[in-house]
Amino acid sequence: MSKPAIPSVHTGDIRTDLVMSAVKQTLDEITGQARNIGRLAPLPATATTAQIIDRLNAIIERLQ
Repeated sequence: MSKPAIPSVHTGDIRTDLVMSAVKQTLDEITGQARNIGRLAPLPATATTAQIIDRLNAIIERLQ
């Protein structure tokens, strides 16, 4: 399921626009839209501990 892009907000109020711009940038980074990063595919039920750790590290990297 793809996520729609977050639109830019231009309210005319500079403070609101700055906050919304920061929120958009952060969410685009987390979802991978800012860098055109592909989806993280679900792991199979038979995933090894090493595969789980790799996937968790990929999620943490996106969140930081």
